[in-house]
Amino acid sequence: MTAYLQGSYVARSSRPAGDLNAVMVSHARFTGDLANSFTLVVTSICGLLAFGGSSLVVNPLATLGIAVIGMVVLAIMRPLRARSHSAARSLADSSRVLGQEVSEVELLQREIELFQVKDQAFSRVSLQIRSVVNSLRRIRFLTTATPQLFQTAMLAAAVVSLLLIVESVDGSDLASVGAVVLLLIRSMSAAQQYVNANQRVIEQGSYAEATNELIHTLSASPIAFGDERPDSVTPVRLQDLDFSYDGESNVLSGVDLELRDGELIGVVGPSGAGKSTLVELLLRLRQPTGGRIVGGTTDWHEIDASEFAERVAFVPQQAVLITGTVAENVDLFRGLPEARIMRALKESHLEADIAELPDGIHTAGPRRQGTVGGQRQRLTIARALAGDPEILVLDEPTSALDAVSEATIRQTIEELPTGRLVIVVAHRYSTLRSCSRIIVLAKGRVEVDATPQEVAARSDFFRKMVNEDA
Repeated sequence: MTAYLQGSYVARSSRPAGDLNAVMVSHARFTGDLANSFTLVVTSICGLLAFGGSSLVVNPLATLGIAVIGMVVLAIMRPLRARSHSAARSLADSSRVLGQEVSEVELLQREIELFQVKDQAFSRVSLQIRSVVNSLRRIRFLTTATPQLFQTAMLAAAVVSLLLIVESVDGSDLASVGAVVLLLIRSMSAAQQYVNANQRVIEQGSYAEATNELIHTLSASPIAFGDERPDSVTPVRLQDLDFSYDGESNVLSGVDLELRDGELIGVVGPSGAGKSTLVELLLRLRQPTGGRIVGGTTDWHEIDASEFAERVAFVPQQAVLITGTVAENVDLFRGLPEARIMRALKESHLEADIAELPDGIHTAGPRRQGTVGGQRQRLTIARALAGDPEILVLDEPTSALDAVSEATIRQTIEELPTGRLVIVVAHRYSTLRSCSRIIVLAKGRVEVDATPQEVAARSDFFRKMVNEDA
């Protein structure tokens, strides 16, 4: 979890849904069990050293003979250990994928119900369940069979070696051979314990390996920020800005913009135009591959992280509420004063809704109490405004709302620019009616940057948006 939260956003965003949950729940448990198995391995090795060492003192020849045979048996069984490791890794990977697919079923529950594809959804998941079952069968068979084979081989080897030893010694040494036999029986018990524990280490170690690989992936160096604390982060200037995901083709190319305090700016463009990438660059979730962004007089990535968090806020397309009270949802772990939370709720036009709640802002469970889409979205706007940001970025804030809820959100947006820069990314012109400036992106470039009237005259795409909303 530390690696996830402190690592690179790029690494986090590349993980499939449910991946972290699968690792946290199943992989972490098996990784924890690995400590117990490793303790048993160490204990059994200590037993082998104690009993084997005593046997060596009593009769070195007999002890060395059986020890050599034991090493040969272990070497012969090495392929079984390799197969055990392969089966265990297959089980760990299959379990992880199963967790991801189960999460997808949860996320798609409405579509599954609507399209009546429950059987098909189960069939898809059941394929992965069978993969887990088959992997589990293999590892359980090997976990059981390997120690039994080892024990049988060691007993046979011990009998043969002792017969050879007895034939080669006289009667006076038979007592020492008998002592060796007793000690070696105890040694074999310790060896059996070692093989059993080692099989568990192999199985649980595969979960640990998968967990470590995820930690390594998530721990990819996050973007490094400076420690500058400028008086202002506006205007924001994008200077010859480029960005590429693969290092070959640019998603954004040569973007030159100046975004000023007090402006309400709409960003539009067809799918794939680069709108989401532009938002992620403005939020410092990604770094430009060319050009730079300057806030005020300071390079965008030289601004201190905590300072940036206070100056820049974001409202996502999908409102996500946490388990907690209204106040906790607006605060979101920041420890803000109640007065600021109340002011943010007022700016988001939620005062009347809060007044109807039994305990006001301390009412628990807005996530579970049938909060409508418009209220959920306004709660996330209040969350963003509670930090009193200098810049506010809204990504499709009304895309999933009805006309009444959209009108309320639009009224909220109209009042936002006072003292701050507001950037709204939208697919519907109705969301942008109050914007004083429209930026049209096309194929990663700024096609038009002007007033709504000018943009309507120069951009076929924007003109179509306006006509569709008429």
